[in-house]
Amino acid sequence: MVQGRTSGWGRRRGAFPVLALLVVAVLAGGCTGAGDQGAPSDAPAVAEGLTDLGRRLPQRIRAAREIRVGSDISYAPVEFYDAFAPDVLDRPVGEPEPQVRGIDPDLATELGRQLGVRFTFVNTGFDELIPSLQKSKFDLIISSMTATPERAREISFLEYFQAGTSILVPRGNPEGVKSMADLCGATVTLQAGTIHEELVDGQQADCGANPIKARPLESGTQVVLEVKFGRADAALADFPVAAYNAKVSGQGRDFQVVGDQIDPGPYGIGVRKDDGDLQSVLQEALRAIIEDGSYDRVLTKWNVADGALKSARLTGGA
Repeated sequence: MVQGRTSGWGRRRGAFPVLALLVVAVLAGGCTGAGDQGAPSDAPAVAEGLTDLGRRLPQRIRAAREIRVGSDISYAPVEFYDAFAPDVLDRPVGEPEPQVRGIDPDLATELGRQLGVRFTFVNTGFDELIPSLQKSKFDLIISSMTATPERAREISFLEYFQAGTSILVPRGNPEGVKSMADLCGATVTLQAGTIHEELVDGQQADCGANPIKARPLESGTQVVLEVKFGRADAALADFPVAAYNAKVSGQGRDFQVVGDQIDPGPYGIGVRKDDGDLQSVLQEALRAIIEDGSYDRVLTKWNVADGALKSARLTGGA
């Protein structure tokens, strides 16, 4: 399992448990250069197949008809390799290589249709994503990266989704939990070293003589399994992970997510600050998939429609 990240480049202010019930591995991915990052060349672009919007992309991308995306592909359901999904653990020998799946790859596919280019994901450790983007090893970052003010000083972000902490309970919600306040006196699992510990600590003062019985665990999988097997009343997990577990575990019969997201923040597509043409074209493409409904279809497919963020706001511009 990928454990909590506490460095300055971590996905969020706290660590994030990976999707419980999936075996997740970090596979090495190639990191070749993204091409000349200087002024657009006067050489003709390969325009065949490009849309009108795609013809406004930087020349290096028009020529290749490819946008290379840095991503830490270990974070189901946002981005993960299909070979580690439960329904393909018994993949026969000779089957095709695992493909990148998830919310981010599906949204990238829709953006690619708007532009007439393919999005190629390059597996990269999360802590290396921003430095590698700045070194032009790829064109973008799409990796469930929260667009914090600190990161926006380094690169620009096109906001496309939002996620906070969710409360995961057994299907039917036998304890009637609706918010953190309802967890007073309950046994609650969470991953050690994450922002979820801070949420519990902040709630304890209001619980008085009936505190939350918090059980920090090392494994994000175990956090959820304790609820599944009746050893805890609720679990705290980040929204996409909680929502996906509610959808897939026991074919949707094991869990449900209750209450609103707690302290949500925006995910952003990371772009170099000097890549203004790419920023503006992507912003228009994102607005287009929001308008035509394909954005909503992707989020509904992954059971994360509550994370929709349709402003297409660009932060940290040059």
